[in-house]
Amino acid sequence: MSTIYLIRHGQASFGTDNYDQLSPTGREQARHLGNYFAALGERIDRIYSGSLRRQTETAEIIAGALTNAAPPIAIEPAFNEYDSDRILHTFAKSLTPEQLAEAGWPGLHTDRRKFQFFLERAARAWVEAQIEAEDMIPWRGFHGRIVAALEGIMRNEGRSKTLLISTSGGVIGTVVAHVMGLANHTGIELNWAVHNASITRLIYSADKVSLSMFNGLPHLDRAELRQLITYR
Repeated sequence: MSTIYLIRHGQASFGTDNYDQLSPTGREQARHLGNYFAALGERIDRIYSGSLRRQTETAEIIAGALTNAAPPIAIEPAFNEYDSDRILHTFAKSLTPEQLAEAGWPGLHTDRRKFQFFLERAARAWVEAQIEAEDMIPWRGFHGRIVAALEGIMRNEGRSKTLLISTSGGVIGTVVAHVMGLANHTGIELNWAVHNASITRLIYSADKVSLSMFNGLPHLDRAELRQLITYR
């Protein structure tokens, strides 16, 4: 049996000019996560990461905590998150001016609650193919890209390996729904539950993959660290 740890990146910089970088809280979350893996003493054979900066920063911090035992980091863009800005703008074009005004569009980044509600509506429309654009990957393409990359890793890495993938909530939700045989929309809904810097663990053999942990935070499960538990 082999193990894959799916790690959601640490908190990104929501509401700033550059979302795609870890916030100070995100770096601290990743540091505790790296220390957790170092304390486990479990050999990590390889770290994979999407190519987004918040993903690679998280992978680098974890690898740094493993010191001399740090494996190489392989960049795999298939594990990049969906383009939420493109989905939001495409969804906004499908609404009337009155609906947009009611939703608070386009000034949503100043209100986390309104932003999350609008994103959930937009993502559901994307999954159900109710919106499309030439420069926006369709849900089936996003899903297929992730599954193909995951299956390729499992096939190529071989037996008795422990792997870590630094990725994002939408990718993790999609993988979990796929492994569990759940509906497409469930995968995107699972996304909203995934904490920053959380651990989801898959166990796999040559012909079977199963979920053994979802959205775990053992590295933050102390009273003095619980303020570091975030979703966005």
